[in-house]
Amino acid sequence: MVDTPSVRERRLAQELRLLRAAAELHGKDVAASLGWSPSKVSRIENGRTGITEADLERLVELYRVPEVQATFLRRLAPAARPRGWWDAYADGLSDRFANLIRLEAGSRALRCFAAVVPHALVQAPEYLRELIHSTWEQPSSAEVERRMLVSRRRQELLDPQRPSGGLQLSMVVDESVLMRTVVPGDPDRDTVVWREQLERLAAVAAQPNVTVQVLPLAAGLPPVTSGSFSVLESQATRAPDVVYLENKTRVFFIDSEAEVHRYTRALDLLGEMALPPQESLTLLTERLRSLGGSREQVRPPTGSTGQ
Repeated sequence: MVDTPSVRERRLAQELRLLRAAAELHGKDVAASLGWSPSKVSRIENGRTGITEADLERLVELYRVPEVQATFLRRLAPAARPRGWWDAYADGLSDRFANLIRLEAGSRALRCFAAVVPHALVQAPEYLRELIHSTWEQPSSAEVERRMLVSRRRQELLDPQRPSGGLQLSMVVDESVLMRTVVPGDPDRDTVVWREQLERLAAVAAQPNVTVQVLPLAAGLPPVTSGSFSVLESQATRAPDVVYLENKTRVFFIDSEAEVHRYTRALDLLGEMALPPQESLTLLTERLRSLGGSREQVRPPTGSTGQ
């Protein structure tokens, strides 16, 4: 495991080394041409430092990189991408969580297994509110609203009307997730929260860029013991390159090629064990129908204030 998602930066460093060699230039030649120190060239090519948009463009010009390949390099370089909405929340986000949001935004697709709760990209507002409160460490009203706002902005990735199209999401959700009580001791609110969440899942599953499958309890033990996890596919390479595991306090990244492959294969097996998408949607619809009635006004969770 690593603390920061570095696989794409390493790929960029490798590409830049190859391009310099193809241009028959030594590191000292590049440094002299661009007014850099030789150590700066070395650090960039070893992936030990990031590269700015301006510096990347100077290398592209120096190496006479074709536009198609230059576009590929720009997609690999996080520092060369435009600033995102998350920068406005930098003071309230951990470095790892900010890296996660940035990495998702730079990805073409996300595949995941939801073993305990639905993935963050598909959580309905009141389900998320209950999830935030499900801890001994009660956040302030302002913190709750901040987390919910960040979640809503993060979920915009799935919008198929985005200029670049919606993120391709493929989720396998364990059936136990759909059966778990969210608000113990308050069946009325639990029903309302679950109704909203199931409506959200059904709506998302109907989008052209989203696939939702339910892993039924009858399918047996899943081929993983790590719980929930997600695999991201790079826009540049169009291949899975980063696994992340997200919990209440930390985000863990895995970018070893062998380990990413193992998680990808686990998702393949989970998809084979799970119900097909249409049957999964039918199950969600039946579960929603079993809750009965029309949606009620959602009451704030017990113990919250100012919600």
